[in-house]
Amino acid sequence: MHIDYLCDHPELIEELATLNFNEWGEFRPGQTVEDRIEHMRESCGKGAVPSVVVALEGSRLLGGALLIESDLKLRPELTPWLAGVYVKTEERGRGIASQLVNRVVEEATALGVPQLYLYTDTSQSLYARLGWEVVEDLVYENLPVTVMKFVIQH
Repeated sequence: MHIDYLCDHPELIEELATLNFNEWGEFRPGQTVEDRIEHMRESCGKGAVPSVVVALEGSRLLGGALLIESDLKLRPELTPWLAGVYVKTEERGRGIASQLVNRVVEEATALGVPQLYLYTDTSQSLYARLGWEVVEDLVYENLPVTVMKFVIQH
């Protein structure tokens, strides 16, 4: 298993975007899978915000994660964000999500970002184990979520 930039594997954009849409599409009412594919294509940076990284086994997609400018309309002042951390169901339990998160933190560190944000409804313990701190709990799109941050030591 290795982690690489999605932009170096454009044939996987549609698959990752579809997985993200299936997982979180209900939180973006009116968004289509085509909208999500276009957003993923636009986010496919490298060494910049936005960037997308993917976990691969050979050429097979295992999961992905995004480094984006903003991910929570309620907190536009917080930037940048770790978003869309997703690992295929059958690949979970192998530490892939942790490796994706750590890779996005490395990307942010290389860019001189002082801190990184995320929100989650179910994975607070995973992120806490990786050094993320709770900022606040709130309700977003009728879903209770936890906003967390990672302070980067430069």
